[in-house]
Amino acid sequence: MMKNTLLLLAFTLLSSLLIAQSEEVSFFFGSSYYIGDLNSKHFDQNTNPALGIMYKRNHRNDRYSFRLQFTYGKVEAYDIQSTDDWQRNRDLNFQTTLLELGAIMEVNFNKYRVGQTKKLNKTPYLFFGIAGYNFKPKGLYNDSWYDLQALGTEGQNTSANPNDYYKLNQLALPVGIGFKKNINENWAWSIEYGARILFTDFLDDVSGKYVDPQILANESGILTPILADRSYNQIGNQNIGNDRGNPALKDWYFFAGFTLSYSFNKGDECTNAFKRKD
Repeated sequence: MMKNTLLLLAFTLLSSLLIAQSEEVSFFFGSSYYIGDLNSKHFDQNTNPALGIMYKRNHRNDRYSFRLQFTYGKVEAYDIQSTDDWQRNRDLNFQTTLLELGAIMEVNFNKYRVGQTKKLNKTPYLFFGIAGYNFKPKGLYNDSWYDLQALGTEGQNTSANPNDYYKLNQLALPVGIGFKKNINENWAWSIEYGARILFTDFLDDVSGKYVDPQILANESGILTPILADRSYNQIGNQNIGNDRGNPALKDWYFFAGFTLSYSFNKGDECTNAFKRKD
């Protein structure tokens, strides 16, 4: 059911691109961060730069825009930086780059027309859509970064946890809010803040419970139990079966920033084009 809904949303957005009118190319400059098992604070100290490029088409009714976009970001978190004693003792960490390709619909609060400098030249907007993204969490140990998914830190593909490794290419639902304004007949700027609703709790490689480190060592290699359980209070195998993360809450990642857009049509040309269609 969920898969069919996502496919319908993607088809609707892509079809809308074909019937829209004026065109823009936009460049995004901003930041990225994540919320999940290792971090619960927005815009924390591990917020990183993000970049993107968009192709946008604006609908002739002045209320909608449709865009295809590619966005690059990076997210990371470290238990040792937390003020929570339980997290600090757990001592996990991760970082991953994010490569996202999305189809987005913008809904304007006010009528907005590209290239207009006096009327219809600014508006707040909401956006939503569908995106595919790639991630690859890494963990820091002895000044080196290791791919965590391939290690199976929660016992994936072992006798302790027969589930397969989580997928590194997944779907997300972008949602957010922004404000845009024309500069002149060709250029416009906008600011926006967007969240990504995810369907995985493994963006940070942390979700379920600790598994037997001996099983991990025998079936996944000696490095796996080291990166799976780095807690300071380890005494024998006392953490087996204890919570490592919270699988009930999915991870999120966020982009926020500034966009500069160039329209291929000047203001008067855009207005005339819309009039011819009316």
